[in-house]
Amino acid sequence: MSADPRLLAHNLHWQGRDTFLQHDPTLHRVRGNPLRWRWPLVDELPLHTPGIYTLVGGRQIGKSTLLKQVMARLLESGIAPERLAYVTCEPFVDAEDLRQVLTDLLAGFAATGKLGWLLLDEVTYVDGWDRIVKFLADAGQLDNCFLLATGSDQVLIADSLKRLPGRRGPAPVIDFHLRPLSFVEFCRLRGHLDATALEHLANAPLAAPVEASPVLERLDRELHDYHRSGGFLPAINDLARGDDVTIATLRTYADWIRGDVLRLDRNERYLREVLGGVHRRHGSQVTWNSFAKDLSIDHPKTVSDYVAILERMDALLVVPAVQEHTRGPAPKMARKVFFADPFIHRAVLSWLAADDRLESDARLQRDLEAVFAAHVARLGEVFYVKGAGEIDVAWYEGKDLQLLEVKWTTQLRPEELKEIRRRGRGIIAGRVGRSAMFEAIPVLPAAVVLLRLAQRSAMGKA
Repeated sequence: MSADPRLLAHNLHWQGRDTFLQHDPTLHRVRGNPLRWRWPLVDELPLHTPGIYTLVGGRQIGKSTLLKQVMARLLESGIAPERLAYVTCEPFVDAEDLRQVLTDLLAGFAATGKLGWLLLDEVTYVDGWDRIVKFLADAGQLDNCFLLATGSDQVLIADSLKRLPGRRGPAPVIDFHLRPLSFVEFCRLRGHLDATALEHLANAPLAAPVEASPVLERLDRELHDYHRSGGFLPAINDLARGDDVTIATLRTYADWIRGDVLRLDRNERYLREVLGGVHRRHGSQVTWNSFAKDLSIDHPKTVSDYVAILERMDALLVVPAVQEHTRGPAPKMARKVFFADPFIHRAVLSWLAADDRLESDARLQRDLEAVFAAHVARLGEVFYVKGAGEIDVAWYEGKDLQLLEVKWTTQLRPEELKEIRRRGRGIIAGRVGRSAMFEAIPVLPAAVVLLRLAQRSAMGKA
């Protein structure tokens, strides 16, 4: 195999399978954590079907760990080490440098006469990586290769793939998205609830009633902890080791956002202003004009550009109003901008040196709305409804518009529920310990509704 020194640290299997399994730096760090997660996608990838695949997801989400878990799975199944290579693209100077290394690796695969696996991590660090992959594909060097390329910028990956039509392979799904742990995955990993009770609760219909119980009390505590760590494994492990997420972990993620935006030649002061604006308006309806009025940024398009960059990095989630006659977004109406995960919100506030107010009801209300929207977005388009009033989260199941209000208050106020009352249907996810009814609309504990939505997203159905 290749003797390039940039490859050796992450390809210890070339020295023997057991050397990799025992000493790989990524897997070693994972074993040092109190809580260890094996990504379900490891078993879902079509690993034995040649093709060009992509995996997108925010930085530090776990893409590199997933690739190493894929390697471990293949090696443990008996795949010869010389048929497998991992390439982290950050050290490469340019596309030609990368091409030479990949050509050598593929020649080694070809010598075995069998399927090879080529895992390219963070390919967007190399300008022109897609041209290299196209060149190799056109030369027939990828005909018997499973190539998986990861990246943190969804738009850069998507733009690059336009140069590879007809070269991706026969698998029905070729593009994958890695997201933070959902609420149900968070609960499973921590193991604080009885596993049977958790699965029974998660798999019930979304509006199925529940009675007060110790399980629901424990689930509510899990929701509060999810608010502190989000679905990010380093933060979740911080909670397992101590009382809260560490400043160092918060800094790591803030630095990722800052670094990746600046790498796109954007202005750090504008970035700080936009993120501060998102925090102040979190969950509120905004237009880019109204957003820009609070900032020193002159042009609303500049604001929308920064938000778009942060959205494609999975740092923000933009939720449009629904246009019901088209069952799509209403292009001329205000939208909502959320942090895509409560931990990202915390990391940004830490960087901005802003008051966290993490335990306040107002903060939890806004973050919960974002969490519900983000869980629905795993399944497809998520909206909010603007009518006589507002409905926080909406999505389509077939032709039917599903409605969800998030109300973290001790008392439900009719004036805040005008639209869902007018429609007479939907669900209210509230601050309650058991099921109730509000004018014929079911009210369930917020943690229960979120758990069930998370389970639906894990099963790939709305």
